[in-house]
Amino acid sequence: MTPGGLWDSTKYEIEALVKYNGSIIDSIPLASAGPSMFQGEAVVSKKGTYEIIVYAFDPKTGNTGVDKAVVTVD
Repeated sequence: MTPGGLWDSTKYEIEALVKYNGSIIDSIPLASAGPSMFQGEAVVSKKGTYEIIVYAFDPKTGNTGVDKAVVTVD
C-alpha cells in the first residue's frame, strides 16, 4: 500500500486501536511511512500490558485487513 499506488492507501481508513484492561483507550489514524508501512503515535501513562489492533478498511468495497500486537510497558 502506497499513496497513489496499486493499493492506494489514500482510499483506505487505516487506524490503530489501543486497548488497556480490555477497553479501547485511544484510536490513532496512521499515516503512510513508505511502501506498506504506516506510523502513528500513542502516549501511555500507565505501566501494564497494552493490545494494539491495526486495521485497514476500504469503504468502497468493505475489504478489511486486521492485525494485533501486545506490548508491555514497564
